[in-house]
Amino acid sequence: MSFHGGNIYDYKNILYDFSANINPAGIPQSFKKALTDNMGVFARYPDIEYRELKRNIKDYLVLDDNAHILVGNGAVDLIYSIVDGLGYNKLFTMGPTFSEYKKAAQISHIQYEEISCYNHDFSQIDIELFLDKVEKKSIVILCNPSNPTGFLMDISTLVYIAAELNKKNCILIIDEAFIEFTDDYPHSSFLSRLCDFENTVLIRAATKFFGMPGIRLGYAVTYSRSICEKIKKIQQPWCINSAAVIAGSCIFKDTDYISKSHDWIKEERSFLYNGLSKLKGVEVYPSKANFHLLKITKKNMDAYELRNELVNHGILIRTPDGFSYLTPEHFRLAVLDRCANTFLLSAMYEVLGFM
Repeated sequence: MSFHGGNIYDYKNILYDFSANINPAGIPQSFKKALTDNMGVFARYPDIEYRELKRNIKDYLVLDDNAHILVGNGAVDLIYSIVDGLGYNKLFTMGPTFSEYKKAAQISHIQYEEISCYNHDFSQIDIELFLDKVEKKSIVILCNPSNPTGFLMDISTLVYIAAELNKKNCILIIDEAFIEFTDDYPHSSFLSRLCDFENTVLIRAATKFFGMPGIRLGYAVTYSRSICEKIKKIQQPWCINSAAVIAGSCIFKDTDYISKSHDWIKEERSFLYNGLSKLKGVEVYPSKANFHLLKITKKNMDAYELRNELVNHGILIRTPDGFSYLTPEHFRLAVLDRCANTFLLSAMYEVLGFM
């Protein structure tokens, strides 16, 4: 079973989908124009090596020629390929986290362990506890910032983790699906230190920040030729379609869209957090991403009941299905635009009330 947000198709009246963490700015205008201008490319196969797409990704990330790029049908496709292609027998991660890590391990028939190392309000992690439990020659996946907690590990912590895992002959995968929403980006990304660790792979996607989950454009970066070659051997040919190639030709250069999106998230994440903090019967956890994790403290209500109440207002939230170490009282809310965020706060006030 898959556990994800964005399942609006089970409902008829959803006005605002707070269950999926997608940039509310929507599809960049640059892509709409490029798609119209390049319809002819659909009459032929894409470049099977995706040379231009990889060059555009390198330019966007400011990478040197020693970096190796892998592309895939979304970040999940790459996670599956990496877990399957490396030939390791165990996968470790910090929980709660993205459910597809577990599914990737199950499909590849390798052992999976999700280690709980957060404190009570998800504001700190016990690194030594985690590292002590990770076994030699394993795969480790870390989502940074974490989904669903919104917790962001700093670069020095990640450097320490990568170095310690290297001593254990482990491969570290850092999933940066939400990193572009962090205030200090690009300085919050591990990219600046990636070249120092050949045991590390960094994964991104166009899904979240560029508001286009339907395109399914994911990419991975590593400085290990060996890792890159192992993954390429098991990938299907033409794993990226022409629409995604077109997207890669323009969205990474759309400085206006990128700048406005950075301004939006700084303002709206704070606005929503402050509004949610005033609600009665809800605890909201600080987040560095484009979503907030919350817990209902009101008696006789859980996240499923709250979801049903909010669906009547045209709002969909993310219940805790698929997340380990969360209770039925936990739920997640995306940060959307001011109109949607205000509507949400009004609806939640009707259901829960102010403090």
